[in-house]
Amino acid sequence: MIASDRGLVLRSYPLRETSKIVCILGFEHGRLRLVAQGSRAAHSRFGASLEPGNEIEIVYSLGPQRDLGTLREATLRRPWLAGTRALEPLAAGLATLELLERLIPEGAGEPGLASEAVATVAALRDTTGRAPALHIFYAFELRLLGRLGLRPALGACDSCGIAAGDRAGVVDLEAGAFRCGQCAANGPGRVSVSAEAAGLLAALAALEPAQVAACDSTPRARRQVGICLHRLLASHLERYRYPRSLLLLKKVDVGIRIDAATAPTEGFPTPEPRRS
Repeated sequence: MIASDRGLVLRSYPLRETSKIVCILGFEHGRLRLVAQGSRAAHSRFGASLEPGNEIEIVYSLGPQRDLGTLREATLRRPWLAGTRALEPLAAGLATLELLERLIPEGAGEPGLASEAVATVAALRDTTGRAPALHIFYAFELRLLGRLGLRPALGACDSCGIAAGDRAGVVDLEAGAFRCGQCAANGPGRVSVSAEAAGLLAALAALEPAQVAACDSTPRARRQVGICLHRLLASHLERYRYPRSLLLLKKVDVGIRIDAATAPTEGFPTPEPRRS
C-alpha cells in the first residue's frame, strides 16, 4: 500500500549506518514508524526535513501485517522548533513531542490530534519566557488527557459547584476532579492546590494555546499545576514518563524556595521513581 499524509515529526533514531527510523504523527493515519533509507547520508534527498518538530508532507509504503513502513518522499512545510532561540519554548516543544511519541499507540491517532499538536508547537514558537511556555505545555497535557478519554473536571468543585479559583482544594486523581477545601480534605490519591493553582488549571483547560500564554500566574501556582498534571498522567497512563526534555530547564534553574522543607524548581515537579 502506498499512501500520503501530512504529519508532525516526533522522533527519529539511527538504523544501520546511513538510515533512520522516523516517528510521525499523521493528520489522517495517526502515529507512523517509517524507515527513511539513506537519510543519514551526506547528500540525503530528505535533507533536514525529518528533524523533530517539523511539519512535513510524506509519501510512504506499508506492507500487509507490517508495522514498519518505508518513507518514499518528504517535503518540509514548516520547521516549528528549528531556530527557536529561547530555551523554555524549545524544551516545552520537545516535551510535547515526547508525550505524543510515548502515549499514542502505533497506528492510532484521534482525529484532530495532529492539528492540536501543531497548534501547540506553533504557539510555543511565537512565545518567549518560562511562564507562557509552561502554560502552553500544561494546556496541551490537559487536552491530551481529554483525547485519551480522561478529561478531568477542573472548572468547578465536583461536590458544591463553587468555581475553581474561588477556594483552595484538592484534585482527586482517580476521579479526575477538583474539590474545594470545604468538600474534601487532602489525603491519599489527592493533590492539594491553592485557589490560584485551581483557577489556573481551570483556565488552561478552557482556553486555546495562543490564549493560555497570556494567563497570569506565580511560580508557586505553576509548580502545583505541574505536580498535579504529572501525577494525573502517571496515575492513569501506564506508559507515561516525566518528559526528559523538561530536565533541560531544571539544569539551568536557580530554584525558588516555597516553604522551609523544599526548594523546588520553578514550574516543574520533581520526577518520582516508577514503582515496579
